[in-house]
Amino acid sequence: MVNQTMNEFLQQICTLLYRYLRKRGLTHEDAEDIVQDTCYKFLLHKDGIQSDKVMSWLYRVATNQFYDLKRKEKRYRTTDVDETPLAISTNIPELHVLEKEESSKIKDTLDSLSGLQQELLVLKYELELSYKEIAALVDMNENTLKTHIRRAKEKFSERYKGDSHDE
Repeated sequence: MVNQTMNEFLQQICTLLYRYLRKRGLTHEDAEDIVQDTCYKFLLHKDGIQSDKVMSWLYRVATNQFYDLKRKEKRYRTTDVDETPLAISTNIPELHVLEKEESSKIKDTLDSLSGLQQELLVLKYELELSYKEIAALVDMNENTLKTHIRRAKEKFSERYKGDSHDE
């Protein structure tokens, strides 16, 4: 019974971590690798982790591995298959180009924020987690978290609007 509960817990958190990593821009394979490695490390060290800190520990391990991977990518620049232009499947190529530009602008604006601000915005608005869930993940007081998210949102809006005025 305890193993079943542990398996269900790991499946839920692994799904959450996978979605988070994909929203941060990782490929399917990279996100799966990090999630698998994170769960493996958890199983190795679970006895040394306080039960009320398990979620934040798993999240932090996955986030640190995400940053490690991004550092390696900066050293060895490669082209992602998703970024290479393919034949447009829609009858309106202009629409596809506009969507790609808008997506690129959002990603660039998000990348201009600090790592913590990026994490918080993705967790809140892309993964639609509650403040309580995010506070548990990042091990932060809920009121402090709300302030950080509000400031990150304001900075994102300011930079996003600033980019559109430059054009």
